[in-house]
Amino acid sequence: MQESSASPPPTFFLPLWARIAFACFMFFGSALSMCKGFFRFEWVGLLCLGLFYLVNVPMRQKGEARKAYFRQPRTIISLALLIAAVVAALFNLHFLFTK
Repeated sequence: MQESSASPPPTFFLPLWARIAFACFMFFGSALSMCKGFFRFEWVGLLCLGLFYLVNVPMRQKGEARKAYFRQPRTIISLALLIAAVVAALFNLHFLFTK
């Protein structure tokens, strides 16, 4: 028998239906926050999380170099969206407790 040189299919943390459902839920919450107050920027974190779930990167495969994994554009965008969502959440907490 010959060994297959094809790489195994990518594995995700969440199934496709859950990623789409979470993204739709986040977009809906973002739209409601935009209607409530566009310039309060509460909607930015929800929008970033919705985009994060749509762009969600498959988990690193066995034998894949860490450097190669983090150089993929999809991984870089995903990490940037996640960092933006965390910063937006911290901004919302700061705004909530200082007002």
